[in-house]
Amino acid sequence: MYLIQYFYEVTVSLKIPSYGLAIIFFTIAVKLVLFPLTLKQMRSMRAMQVLQPKIKALQERYKGQPEKAQREIMNLYKEAGANPFSGCLPLLVQMPVLFALFSALQAFFNPVYLEKSKLHLPPGVDLTHAGFLWISNLGKPDHYVLPILTVLVTFLQQYITSLTTSGKIDQTQRSMLIVMPLFIGWMAYTFPAGLALYWVVFTLVSTVEMLVIKRTVKTEKEKEAKV
Repeated sequence: MYLIQYFYEVTVSLKIPSYGLAIIFFTIAVKLVLFPLTLKQMRSMRAMQVLQPKIKALQERYKGQPEKAQREIMNLYKEAGANPFSGCLPLLVQMPVLFALFSALQAFFNPVYLEKSKLHLPPGVDLTHAGFLWISNLGKPDHYVLPILTVLVTFLQQYITSLTTSGKIDQTQRSMLIVMPLFIGWMAYTFPAGLALYWVVFTLVSTVEMLVIKRTVKTEKEKEAKV
């Protein structure tokens, strides 16, 4: 709540007071904090992609010895500096942020929740700026525009991620391309609009970030190949 209020004060100093803009600034700040993890994730995923033929060869060689195959694969990961679980790190770190933001928005815009939770609003809260663009109140759900935007940006991010990491989309990924955006869209339909706004901005920035990192990693590989 104090972080949101801090960024709101920033918008006030810019003479465009808005809790919507405060949430956007907050989202960008979270992305900056998570950037090292995202970079590590992308590098690890690229390394995993390169290792796939070797992993299949080890699995075939030790077909009757699954434990030995697993040890050899883990050694391969270690040598290549790849981590099969690195893709979960940004999501795991982001989950507490989502829960905290949900509670913060409820406390900001729902007096009943504020009283039950026994939380205290930061000084200087001005709920006359609780609206943003077409959204009348960021603490209440937006049943139209934001859910659609959430579905679209989630689909776009998953599609680009699939092509970036594996170069193709298999059957499992096709299913997730449909199921996950619809699930996130349903959440955006029922949860506070401020949370949906956070998700839309976070996902858009993540998509751009992924494309930039992909180009950076590719340039690094090209330089290593020349050396």
